[in-house]
Amino acid sequence: MSVSSRERAIGWIWIVAMVIIWTSFHLSGRLGAQLTLTPYDLTTLRFCAAGTLFLPWLIKHGLGGISFGQAFLLAMTAGPGFSVFAFGGYHFAPAAHGATILAGALPLFTTPFAWWLAGERISTARTISVTLIFAGVMFLLIDATSSGKPNEWVGDLLFFVGAASWSLFAVLARKWNVAPLRSAAIVATFTFATFTPVHLLFLPSALLEAPWQELTAQWLFQGVIMFAGSTIGYPRAVAALGASTTATAVALVPAGVTLLAWLWLGEVVGAIAIGGVALVIAGTLASALKFRNRTPAVQG
Repeated sequence: MSVSSRERAIGWIWIVAMVIIWTSFHLSGRLGAQLTLTPYDLTTLRFCAAGTLFLPWLIKHGLGGISFGQAFLLAMTAGPGFSVFAFGGYHFAPAAHGATILAGALPLFTTPFAWWLAGERISTARTISVTLIFAGVMFLLIDATSSGKPNEWVGDLLFFVGAASWSLFAVLARKWNVAPLRSAAIVATFTFATFTPVHLLFLPSALLEAPWQELTAQWLFQGVIMFAGSTIGYPRAVAALGASTTATAVALVPAGVTLLAWLWLGEVVGAIAIGGVALVIAGTLASALKFRNRTPAVQG
């Protein structure tokens, strides 16, 4: 096998792995909401291992020219700003809504942030992409308010906040030229050092009441597989196959979650929600195909 063929094979392996990991993130988030741990617990479990491991690296290599305040802002937007609201949303809304908004609606927030903070021009293609995504999420809001399930719209609102927070992180990391490995180290270390003490001292927690099996499973998946996979796997796939092909995989996540949540969690979605998911997928594909020369920030 030639070097190029081997690289492409490695890239496709990582793409498949990332789709599985991201799909599992949304399913485990919805399942976790029905168990013992709070969103604050899941956030701490998500960053405790990575924060501990990355601390020596960050001490050695530093912040890469950004200030302590800038590093703290990156950590708060990609750390609790995303995780607390993402996990919290699953206490109210189904997995299909979370996957579609958190994975598919990022351009809806990234576009205005990039225009406002980085001075990026909003092209016609990007406008079409955002319009499709906006229409899709409106379908999901209509579904949430007409489904008859109490406070489902609250979950969607929390997902929107989480997606907006992650989009802000992505734009700021790009504006400040923070490399993926350094941004991962900053987010993990700063979140663990600042959020975890506040969580343990002041915020609701069920860490002492949760079964060890639940603690171990969430720590292993959220703190090890999810974080390491997103940090290592996504950039590796981009290097092998390019940003366009890799980013297109994001569009598979909402569809996969919708199907698996129906099969495994019994969450049946109606025609309105399916239409919303389809529109968001179309908008995500349009965005990915248009910006094939950019490497999007990694979620996770």
